[in-house]
Amino acid sequence: MLSLSAMTAEAYVLLVEEMMDIKIQQLAQSSMKVTPDVARILDEKRHTDRRRLEQIRTELVRILKG
Repeated sequence: MLSLSAMTAEAYVLLVEEMMDIKIQQLAQSSMKVTPDVARILDEKRHTDRRRLEQIRTELVRILKG
């Protein structure tokens, strides 16, 4: 059975990995040349990603404060 600190460390790593994945996707999308329809979809995704990044930051702060 994992201790609370091990579970917290694992959760922290998973959140950082998710944050990095979103950031890498954003970087890749920023240099893409897309059609107007795809641009609209990517814009919606950016808004969703921004909200998820805010949630991740909040969760990371909660974990670090213990």
